[in-house]
Amino acid sequence: MHNYKLLILDFDGTLCATHDAILFCIKRTYETLHMTIPNHDFIDETIRAGLGMEKSVEILSPNLTQQQIHHLLSTYEAIYLVEGEEKSAPFPKATEVLAKLFAADYVLIVASNKAVAAVNMALERFQLKQYIAMIIGDTRTLRKKPDPMAYTDFIKPKYNDISPKQILMIGDTPADLLFAQNIGADSCWAEYGYGDEKACLTLHPTYTIKQLADILAILL
Repeated sequence: MHNYKLLILDFDGTLCATHDAILFCIKRTYETLHMTIPNHDFIDETIRAGLGMEKSVEILSPNLTQQQIHHLLSTYEAIYLVEGEEKSAPFPKATEVLAKLFAADYVLIVASNKAVAAVNMALERFQLKQYIAMIIGDTRTLRKKPDPMAYTDFIKPKYNDISPKQILMIGDTPADLLFAQNIGADSCWAEYGYGDEKACLTLHPTYTIKQLADILAILL
């Protein structure tokens, strides 16, 4: 029997369906800046890696300077807040799942490689934020998952009484599963999300769910 007290949830591909929004906004960004749009499949591949937008841009456009990358990222974030939000939606039963976990006294934290402003806006728009104790997102200084910084610098100081063995990381990409390993927590792979199946299964997640609501059978 598990003894979890704190759940860390990824955002893109775990709580919310955002793949089409991300894909659209990346293409729109390159178009807006009059840059050659990378190959569709190449963009799709970088999204599925779950490494965060800065790392994705470095992979998509390896010849850009840091200044050019930051300009591209700023443009992307502005476009996403205006055009991307309307192209995303929570996965089925997201509200029900979070409400039941919250009622069961789990501490719910969202840790995302996405810009924190976009995560905040989406959680408010979808009326999910009321269940979330802490939101951690890309602030430029945050080292992205799978780096453990989100845990060591934000979660652990506030929840020092909860050990990593009492934490379950729920996410859809290798970055999420490696993050769990790096902090000593169990992991749950969201198979319905965007991560590459072979890469994720190779990391031996503790659990696998085929839809978000499946987490209730594990935890309740």
